[in-house]
Amino acid sequence: MREAKATLRARMRALRKARGPAERDPAGRAAARLLAELLPGLPPGPVAIFHALPEEIDTAPAIAAIAATGRSVVLPRQAGRARPLDFHAYRPGDPLMPGPFGVLEPILVAPRLEPAVLVVPLLAFDRRGGRLGYGAGFYDRTIAALRARGSAPPAIGFAFAFQEVEEVPLAPTDARLDAIVTEREVIRCTTDRAFAAGARS
Repeated sequence: MREAKATLRARMRALRKARGPAERDPAGRAAARLLAELLPGLPPGPVAIFHALPEEIDTAPAIAAIAATGRSVVLPRQAGRARPLDFHAYRPGDPLMPGPFGVLEPILVAPRLEPAVLVVPLLAFDRRGGRLGYGAGFYDRTIAALRARGSAPPAIGFAFAFQEVEEVPLAPTDARLDAIVTEREVIRCTTDRAFAAGARS
């Protein structure tokens, strides 16, 4: 399992590195439009999303689109290597600070909020909701912690379409995604359970 994940990570990193801004920027805008169309069917409340690394699909348009709906945007902060992520309020233009892995995070004084929806990064995904992350397990621990507290925010992958694979190797502790948003489509991986709360609100 570990070797299979490492091999897939290396392959997907190389594929992603080969893409430049000419593909990244329009893909981010297209995916943001699809995410905005999906939001009304998701539970109301803060939406957690990530500040993209240079090789990831651009999340700036998605952050702006979420904020334009009137929802609170929250970004993750690492609370410790073996701990779940914390989420803090963010508005476009707010100051950010680099986290331990170079990911930009909200400054310490930003209010902490519990997310109703998780938009998560990934290296690879499959259509059954399998997600290959970066190997540190932050989002798996975070999803497990939220569920243990009785909260089950839908987890939405946000990625380039080319990051899809036939099957992601998964360990028992790997959390599956409820949906994936790419620049081409929204892929729903679970039943409508994850979307029902928003539809009724």
